[in-house]
Amino acid sequence: MSGNSFDKALQAARHDDPSVRQRAALWLGTHADETVAADLVRLLVTEPDFYVRETLTWAVVTRHTSTYPLLVEALRDDSLAEGPGRVQVLHALSKIRRPESVAEILPLADDEDDAVAAKAWWALGRIGTPGAVAALVDALGVEEEFRRRELTRALEQAGEAAVEGLSGRLSDPDSSVRRHAAEALLGIGDPAARPAAPELFHVVATDDKEVVLPAVEALAALDLPEVDDVLRRLRDGDDAWLSITAGWLLTDRSGTARSTPTD
Repeated sequence: MSGNSFDKALQAARHDDPSVRQRAALWLGTHADETVAADLVRLLVTEPDFYVRETLTWAVVTRHTSTYPLLVEALRDDSLAEGPGRVQVLHALSKIRRPESVAEILPLADDEDDAVAAKAWWALGRIGTPGAVAALVDALGVEEEFRRRELTRALEQAGEAAVEGLSGRLSDPDSSVRRHAAEALLGIGDPAARPAAPELFHVVATDDKEVVLPAVEALAALDLPEVDDVLRRLRDGDDAWLSITAGWLLTDRSGTARSTPTD
């Protein structure tokens, strides 16, 4: 393609009309080469429209060999400390999933901007290296609702890689950490979370009800026959709320078992 074609597309990518920018982003994503990598990254961090940003993200990610160093450079840019630009860079890095990007992302996991911290957690969960997962597990127990929810989602993305660390935090002295670990294990589900079953059984038998409830739900998500015995014991126990919850979970499990095809 000619340089003139690229110039016209880049000009259109800065048009006031988002529909024009979208067409230009799609064209660039289809035809661009490494010579416009820097332009693609600049467009990505300044684009205000969600749908155009998604198209530009695709264009940047599919050319990660040339765009990755530029994304890291943008992540370090102090002018992106506020606003959506840094979030969008993290979003692209979460799709590229290079292990070496963890060192660049980790400092932003504690960012004062909720959106930046949440996207940093998401990227760490997607990359899933031991260091990335350890950082997520270390953040368990965060109290602010948005950050707690986003950290849980990031741990769900890490999946099996996070189970060992989450199991260990089920014995943390802080009940908020134990509860959060159980919530994350519930999100990870079966079969990845099965190795945490012994620790979850212990929590159900010994912990405070605020921790027992998510632990029971996490156990009920596991396809293990011994879970039914625990649920029946809770259903027939003296605690009314645990009894109701266990009864619901038993019903859900029996319905799932009936709907599972057999050979």
